[in-house]
Amino acid sequence: MSASKQPFYAPIFFPIVNIIEAYKLSWKEVVVLPMKILGILNFPGYLTLVASSIRAAIFAYMAMYWVSEYPGFGTARTFELGWMMRLVTRNLVFTWVMCGVWDWFLYFSPMKEKMHKYKITPKYPSNSQFWQDAKYTTLASLIAAGIEISLCHLWSRGLLSYHTDWWSSPYLNFAVLGTTTIWRSPHFYLIHRLMHPWRSPHLPDIGKFLYKHVHSLHHKSHNPTSWSGTSMHPVESFLYYSACFMPALAGLHPLITLTFIVDAGLSARTSHDGFTWPGSGNPFHMLHHSAFDCNYGNEQIPLDILFGTFAAKKGDIRKIWH
Repeated sequence: MSASKQPFYAPIFFPIVNIIEAYKLSWKEVVVLPMKILGILNFPGYLTLVASSIRAAIFAYMAMYWVSEYPGFGTARTFELGWMMRLVTRNLVFTWVMCGVWDWFLYFSPMKEKMHKYKITPKYPSNSQFWQDAKYTTLASLIAAGIEISLCHLWSRGLLSYHTDWWSSPYLNFAVLGTTTIWRSPHFYLIHRLMHPWRSPHLPDIGKFLYKHVHSLHHKSHNPTSWSGTSMHPVESFLYYSACFMPALAGLHPLITLTFIVDAGLSARTSHDGFTWPGSGNPFHMLHHSAFDCNYGNEQIPLDILFGTFAAKKGDIRKIWH
């Protein structure tokens, strides 16, 4: 049978609903993975994106309100080791638990053989790739913490204004919060396309330079796992997480900015896991990892179709760059 599609609400309950579904599936089931990518989402696909945004908002709310007073509300007026280390530790623990547990389930647990039929690329990555990805994803989480620390300091000093009362603009706040993943899409396409060869006869190929010295590190994960999602050069990590500057500079509530940071990390790590449902990998982006010169964005906003860089299969690459 064909690989099933995840229910739209699955991101909110990740990874519990994924694990339950995996255990329910038959060991003897023959799975045919989807061979063609559409490049644009249907209505349930957009509901899934809203669910992903809600998931990020839940984690952001917990990080902001469940532990202690959030530093961005005043504590961070001065750089003190105590509050800064709380943010760093929170980021690292969340990253290690999320990537470690999910990759263990998919690649090392007793369910490994059962899940293999849902692997987008049948071959498994080497242990050396796991270690390299874990190292650079840890570094990316530190950079994300550094960005958040800087924003908390600016908010606390009054150098960066924000809406203090969430309920003064509830419709706007909830609308942005529920569509976070979609808002990040143009930013992701822009920085990602920037770091691949531009192939323009009219411009110096800065993208070729950036690919060689920056983005090629991410593409060493040619057979991605969850640890690969944010396995990036420090320059790329900063650019990737800089999506949070959009709500911050717009003066929106810090919860929205933190939701952008959380969603950037979570979405990258789940979409790179390498498996279709009951995994959470993204075949659209997996094709980019195996073919490089296509599918720079994602299916939320079909910018690849608009700019002529979309490929539904490997054979389409030569049509893009003929």
